[in-house]
Amino acid sequence: MRGPAAGPVTLPNGLSLLRVALLPFVLWTLWEGWNAACLVLMLAATATDWLDGYFARRLGQVSDLGKVLDPVADKVCIGAMCVALSLWRGFPWWATAIIIGRDLLILAGGLVLMRKANAVPVSNQPGKWAAGTLAVTIVCYAMDWQPVGALLLGIGMVLVMASGGWYAWGFMNAQRSIRP
Repeated sequence: MRGPAAGPVTLPNGLSLLRVALLPFVLWTLWEGWNAACLVLMLAATATDWLDGYFARRLGQVSDLGKVLDPVADKVCIGAMCVALSLWRGFPWWATAIIIGRDLLILAGGLVLMRKANAVPVSNQPGKWAAGTLAVTIVCYAMDWQPVGALLLGIGMVLVMASGGWYAWGFMNAQRSIRP
């Protein structure tokens, strides 16, 4: 049984905010080289990503704020981790630039659509696959699990590029449909 559309104060939105709140602690443990603590915190943050969507659907608490907050939390966490890993763990800067660049373009396109069409764009399946692959890649780089991390990075970058193309195609189609 589903309830009415949810307001801003919901368990799923709290979980998205918790993911961002965990980020400084993840970065601190990464910097200090406390791998076990870092791994536990990264797994907890990753769990909040899965749980926010699960509870939003299960409890009928899908909200426009949640549709924005969840992917923004993902992008902030992935972007910050990529920068930190580039600084401290040999994650390639070119990959960090592509990931952050794609995410900024997605956010900009989403803001344009929200403003022009008064609609909240949703994540696409290739984007979810890319985010999941990047999350595992980030764990591998943080824990120095190579060459698995490098292999997953290659797969992740293909998915990042595919999802970026998918988003661009979707934004262009949406733009065409809202023009007067």
